[in-house]
Amino acid sequence: MIDAREQWKEVVILITLVLVRLQMLNYVDALDTSKSDRTIGLKNALKIIVTESVHLGLYASWLIIALLVLSVLLRRNIPRRWLDIVAGAFISFNLIIHFLKINLLLLTPPGAPSMLLGQIFTYLIFFVLAWGWIFWRFDWVGKENPGTVVEISDRGDSLSIFDYYHASLMALVRRGRPEVSGLNRTDKILVAIHTFMVLDLIGVALGRFYQLITRMI
Repeated sequence: MIDAREQWKEVVILITLVLVRLQMLNYVDALDTSKSDRTIGLKNALKIIVTESVHLGLYASWLIIALLVLSVLLRRNIPRRWLDIVAGAFISFNLIIHFLKINLLLLTPPGAPSMLLGQIFTYLIFFVLAWGWIFWRFDWVGKENPGTVVEISDRGDSLSIFDYYHASLMALVRRGRPEVSGLNRTDKILVAIHTFMVLDLIGVALGRFYQLITRMI
């Protein structure tokens, strides 16, 4: 169980994730295609999924925000199971779908820089917050002694919710020693997936930057 203050912090993070996801809808057209593109089928399929879910996602997002804000105003604890199901499904779906989309951007002819960079930037914000929530959920909720499932390198004297999001951010901007380490088999796999995605996103960002620079020269 988590107390009311901790759940309030979680609700703020979840509302921020939904708002970032709404902002990502502005960059649906970042995934452009051409008739000679070998990946045109996959790109079009992803674009259709994202485009068709815009209106549904828009209404669902505002409904989720309204319910979360209402729970805070009424000072009602949200059942842990509901938070795990809704937040977990929302985060997992968007992490995977937009991770594929970001990777396909590297195979797309350079288009409007603002559209491409906007898609990457908003996804990185979502990525940091989403993985911070995942690490916190596995290591904190239901644990008498947090820090026994996931080890954070810069945790300081006492572990707090902030440390998980800080570690998720530092994993992107600071290379060297691992920011997060798994202490059991499940979480080692989780950390391995996170590390793979981080390295992939860095490669995609550098590749796209190189494409834009060579186009300007």
